[in-house]
Amino acid sequence: MLNHWFRASLSLLTTIVLMFGVLVLGIMGFDHSPAWAINSIPDLPFPKVEKPEQILGPAGEIFTFATCNRGTQGFTLADAQIPAGAGPLPHIHHHTNEWFWTPQGGLELFQSVQEYPDLNHPATDEDAGRAKVYTVDTVPNQIVYGPKNRVHGFTNITDETRPLTFIWLQDSSSPQYPYGDGGIREYFQDVGILITDANNLPPITDQAKEEFVTHAPQYGINQSDYFLKYVAEVDHHPPLILAKGSNDPDLMAIIDTIQAFNQGDTSVSCF
Repeated sequence: MLNHWFRASLSLLTTIVLMFGVLVLGIMGFDHSPAWAINSIPDLPFPKVEKPEQILGPAGEIFTFATCNRGTQGFTLADAQIPAGAGPLPHIHHHTNEWFWTPQGGLELFQSVQEYPDLNHPATDEDAGRAKVYTVDTVPNQIVYGPKNRVHGFTNITDETRPLTFIWLQDSSSPQYPYGDGGIREYFQDVGILITDANNLPPITDQAKEEFVTHAPQYGINQSDYFLKYVAEVDHHPPLILAKGSNDPDLMAIIDTIQAFNQGDTSVSCF
């Protein structure tokens, strides 16, 4: 009887220990499933500005910009058309936090967990060390958050142009730029090519491609000029800390500001 009781107790204790171990591993984020928590919104409003500025990016992307300010809040949005196979090379924002909204999906986003907080020490082997990045293949209406200081980027993995809406929110640590948006719109105005006729796009010059990289630090950005410059490894199984990342309070505040402007609130400035 005593031996039977001892074996039963040992079995129960083993079960409890195993269950506790699984719980601890889950809490610590050792999740190697391919699932990325899908946060989605059915629609993202865009400020109704007169004659929104359009700029051609270095990979043929067409950006339609709007910048808004409300009190200490400042951000820039861009409705973009991303050609098949296009997307920015790995880069790091130091002055802005970013969201990507994918109305039709079809974009593969990548992002590091490791952070690189020093603009003067980018993610290279010679400096702060290259990053391991994790990917997500987006679905329609998905929104993905990318905080400052992380290596990130994306690629249109389809064979057709796909829409993507960017939001760049000025971080509280950012120096002051003329538009109060963390320098993003000023950056694109500097290095991009202004579109005056959407049906007759200007050529993309080698100078524009070069300046997209060399001028970036002026606007708090480390921009690589080839994929492996900042990336050491690509992993398709994001950890929980990344898969469940979001910043809903700031996103809701941004949407509220856009809606207020579109409804005629004079405390909001958008252009």
